[in-house]
Amino acid sequence: MGDYSRLPDDELLRLTAVDREAFGEFYDRHVTAVLAELRGRGLPTDEALDLTAEVFANALLASRRYRPGEAPARAWLLGIARNKLAHRHRRMGVEATARRRLGMPHLTYSDDALERVEELLDAESQRYTNGAAALPPAEREAVIARVIEERDYDEIAAASGVSPAAVRQRVSRGLAKLARLGREEDR
Repeated sequence: MGDYSRLPDDELLRLTAVDREAFGEFYDRHVTAVLAELRGRGLPTDEALDLTAEVFANALLASRRYRPGEAPARAWLLGIARNKLAHRHRRMGVEATARRRLGMPHLTYSDDALERVEELLDAESQRYTNGAAALPPAEREAVIARVIEERDYDEIAAASGVSPAAVRQRVSRGLAKLARLGREEDR
């Protein structure tokens, strides 16, 4: 963990195996270029943002396979972006062909429909949170920390003074109880 701002891209990718913060610096340097590449190839902004996230996830996973000298790291990264875009186009073509064969129109959703889906998801989340009140305090805190706050097990364990295994067990038990409560409510 240190100041990575002065290191070359090749070194950042090498260090990623032992310190993910190095990849954070690599991301910061190149995210705009990847986004611009994808937008420049005709993707709408929202789709370009999604695909940019996929590109960097793929680059993070592939960082151990990057070989300095074969191509500059930025070119390697933009190659990943072009491959992801080509894969997306192929996948969309297959989906469009399948829809045509089945006589299914391409579905589009209005802003109102998307907003309604968000409302339904929020309501389900609220139901989940309300059900958590019935859990024993340790299970309730673990479930809320893990599921609602999306914290990792190690972080929750450190804050609660127990092992990550104990946190996993609390979350598992709490979720099982919430599932039972949900089934009972649906009857």
